[in-house]
Amino acid sequence: MTIITFTVIMGFTNLVKVVIKMKLNFENEKELVGRKILSIPLVDNYEVEKTTGEGFVSRVELEDGYLFYMDVHVLKDAFPAKIKELIDNSANRVRTHYLVVVAPFISETSYLLCEKEKVGFIDHAGNCLLRYHSLYISVSGNKNPKASKRALKSIFEKSSTVSSLILRTILEDARKSWKLKKLSEKVGCSIGQVSKVKEFLINNAWIEVTSEGIKITDIETVMKEWARVYNGKRETAYECYSLEHIANIEKKLERMKEECEIDYYLTGFSGGVRYAPVVRYNKLHVYIEPQDIKEAMKYLGCKEVESGANLSIIEPYDDCVIKDSRIIEGSHVASPVQIYLDCMRLKGRGEELANAILAKEIKQTNDT
Repeated sequence: MTIITFTVIMGFTNLVKVVIKMKLNFENEKELVGRKILSIPLVDNYEVEKTTGEGFVSRVELEDGYLFYMDVHVLKDAFPAKIKELIDNSANRVRTHYLVVVAPFISETSYLLCEKEKVGFIDHAGNCLLRYHSLYISVSGNKNPKASKRALKSIFEKSSTVSSLILRTILEDARKSWKLKKLSEKVGCSIGQVSKVKEFLINNAWIEVTSEGIKITDIETVMKEWARVYNGKRETAYECYSLEHIANIEKKLERMKEECEIDYYLTGFSGGVRYAPVVRYNKLHVYIEPQDIKEAMKYLGCKEVESGANLSIIEPYDDCVIKDSRIIEGSHVASPVQIYLDCMRLKGRGEELANAILAKEIKQTNDT
């Protein structure tokens, strides 16, 4: 029995070796790259010189006689962290070697990183950025049905409420390093959920991991990407008009809280200036729970309008919206993180106010 079992294992092992060897030929990727390169009129000749453990090296000749080599790396997931690692490992490559990444899907963050570091890329849908010597081709917009859900999933989606709570907790004090267990206890979620957020941030090269725990190192990029994804979907809001001056509406909100026990949280310009008074504003944005909105509108003496609104009453899509809210000079105000996200979609000077809050209230713990 022992001999039979041993023989079966050896046979299986040999089979596995054959499968792995076939996979490392990268035939599909070679065809994809060759087809893309040869579609460029400037290219006179293209040949694959050799296969490597990570991809292959190709020889490219241009019509003007210039010769260079493409050092093609095939990735299963082209996360920014993996691309950064490739760049670091290729820092001393031959000057005439052009680093190119081939992957099923390239995120916008990875695209921007490749563009910044002058690294080429091609995805399985034919989207690409190749820029070397006189060669230049950029293709975008092709949908990739093979893109993995893991690559497309973002912790910044409004539906990712637990991930949002984890991020908000971390950003309450960006100086602090968090152990996963402590963070899960603080948020009230599983360590597995915290680990998913950690993996996402690591893959995007936005955090550092030390013996003390995890800490966000690129707060500005995290917040900008969060705002981009977050504001892709609108929340339910009631656009209203009141004859009252904005300052009087804000005082009415305070009285409404005391007399009617209706909670409210200033956001947008009206909330942002409580943290960074850098702009003037003529429209008030406030969060009020859905069941209280009608009563609040009646108390405030405002009505819905199709245009010319000076008051926007917003339904919180989840309790995470009011996490870390503050009382500033008697007014109930949403957190700096929430107001940053909301201001980034406001016209006028919304982005200016958001950046002021980012510098003063969110990043300041890392800058001091």
